[in-house]
Amino acid sequence: MLELRELVKHYQLGEGEPIRAVDGLSMEIARGEFVALYGPSGSGKTTLLELIAGLKEPDSGVVLVDGRNVFEMSRKEAHAYRLHQLGIIGQPHNLIPGAKAIQNASLKLLLTNVRKAGPTIEPLLAQLGLGQRLHHRTEQLSMGERQRVMIALALSTGPQLVLADEPTGSLDTMRTREVLELLRDVCHERGVALLLATHDPQAAEFADRVDELRDGRLTGGLAVHGLAGDPPPVGG
Repeated sequence: MLELRELVKHYQLGEGEPIRAVDGLSMEIARGEFVALYGPSGSGKTTLLELIAGLKEPDSGVVLVDGRNVFEMSRKEAHAYRLHQLGIIGQPHNLIPGAKAIQNASLKLLLTNVRKAGPTIEPLLAQLGLGQRLHHRTEQLSMGERQRVMIALALSTGPQLVLADEPTGSLDTMRTREVLELLRDVCHERGVALLLATHDPQAAEFADRVDELRDGRLTGGLAVHGLAGDPPPVGG
């Protein structure tokens, strides 16, 4: 579903060495596969997601989604790609101030001319624990609740590829596990390719595969138990 080939994105600040945000990165994610991209702040995770979304141009390399090169799409095709095929779980500050939770979560459905967008999104909001908060405005929601609205927005149009940038950063432990279980189930049941950028060991626990990103490069897969702090398994 997603294939990255020798992707490069460097930034030049002043006269010093360039920042190698993404530095010759290649990877593949299949339909129904949940991949956690694990790395500290500044490792290039957010830049990589922006490249996959077509929000930034790479210096070189290719991003293929279902066999199509994201950077060869017309403006109209790129808009349709982000609206229908791609779901982006962004940060809570991107919600519309003054809008109700159900209105924020319905935005992509409205843009795709879905009739009765509110009733369509309501079951997903309830599944995310927001059934009693549908008509609360952005300012009346906690940061964790706002993050769950962002998740509902990303999943609303049934995307084939979901990019998640620290989606549990504002959630408590219980809600974190609930949200990660939901994302894992959506990924497996609907055949969605999911790439989750995180520095949270608990998030990595739910992934089918964990890749570590440092200084713009993949350093290889990691054992989930090693991230979560659990002891390694004993025996064969």
